[in-house]
Amino acid sequence: MIPAVNLTNFILVLSCFFLLMACRKPDLNIEGLPTVVLPPQGYTLAWEDEFDKALLDSTKWSFRQLGRRRSGFNTRECIIPNEERGTLTIRTFLRNDSIFTGMIGTQEKFEQQYGYFECSARISQIAYGYWAAFWLQSPDIGKTLNPEVDGVEIDIMEFVHGYPYQVSQAIHWNGYAQNHMMSSNNILSDSRFDGAQYHLYSMEWTPDYYRFFVDRRMVWEVRGPISHREQYMILSCEVGDRLPFINTFGNTPVDFEIDYVRVYKKE
Repeated sequence: MIPAVNLTNFILVLSCFFLLMACRKPDLNIEGLPTVVLPPQGYTLAWEDEFDKALLDSTKWSFRQLGRRRSGFNTRECIIPNEERGTLTIRTFLRNDSIFTGMIGTQEKFEQQYGYFECSARISQIAYGYWAAFWLQSPDIGKTLNPEVDGVEIDIMEFVHGYPYQVSQAIHWNGYAQNHMMSSNNILSDSRFDGAQYHLYSMEWTPDYYRFFVDRRMVWEVRGPISHREQYMILSCEVGDRLPFINTFGNTPVDFEIDYVRVYKKE
């Protein structure tokens, strides 16, 4: 006979497995999806950064979590505006056996409830260990375990798997400890997402749903849980796995270059 405590643990693990499988969608191929007009009808521009200044606009962005994060170190040095090109680069590189990268956010400078959020960007190379993302966050996520009130992490774009033909979207709620919940989606392409071409990553957030878009194609719709509070944006690069990153990139920097970020609000 299986001891009761082991049977309980087994049932718990099995339940978590089926919940995860229920939340995870099968991969879709972007070439088979129709393009749509964006922003959706009825939205007007509420906030933008075209990155056309010599310095990071401190009225719009703050440096986030300076110091160690995962397998790297966040520094100001890795946030590189280019006034002439009108871009912002988050550079990730190896120096003296340490990996440096960067993260910025609009917390306490711009936060919005609902709307259409978009980012035009390109990444020089995508490989395992390197993790670029454009996402929304709430300072109170998991506080009361009511995601409608606490807010939801909304990952509009992330390259967490290190596969250059796949981009992911996700939502996380109820914090990041034992109550953590998530749902995710992956979209595949016949061509690589890294290289010289810019791609448009965007999301429409309403009281009823989130709709995610890649290059003006709707790739995922989520009906809940829906955050009903103001949230802020984050642009980030992280190093999730140190050795694969070093083995792939060595002393060659990898760049996450953002052309613009724009936010629209319903009229």
